[in-house]
Amino acid sequence: MLMAAPKSLVDAPYMLTTVEDLKKLSLEDIKNELENYAANPNYLKLIAEYKNEIAGVIDFKNGNKDKVAHQGSFAMTVLPQYRNLGVGRALIESLISWARKNETIEKVCLEVMEDNLGAIHLYKALNFVEEGRKAKAIKMNGRYQDLILMALFV
Repeated sequence: MLMAAPKSLVDAPYMLTTVEDLKKLSLEDIKNELENYAANPNYLKLIAEYKNEIAGVIDFKNGNKDKVAHQGSFAMTVLPQYRNLGVGRALIESLISWARKNETIEKVCLEVMEDNLGAIHLYKALNFVEEGRKAKAIKMNGRYQDLILMALFV
């Protein structure tokens, strides 16, 4: 997974994490994060594989305080060669299925850049609804973008 993560970020203008961000992580940091996911029944990390290569990753974390524990957010990336083939849909559908069976999770949230039209279309097709916007939340190459807040009650 460590080798695939940077590849998935090379052509991923909509991911908030960059290759440079990942380079700052030590092997111990990554190990600790994976152990946190394994230990928390309200965290989920799924990996889509094709022929022993990572095709995509989705991770979900719920709120860490009692009043917000019923909701959480996910982030997802799909390697460029696997985009528009249903990998992202399969990952999200798996997350939704898991969330519906989870006794704590009631709401799945996400943030998406306003010009990521393909992702927005997918989320709407899966019944996510827009809840609001964070104006000029992203700045890339001197240009601002809003983040659209979307959610699905499970």
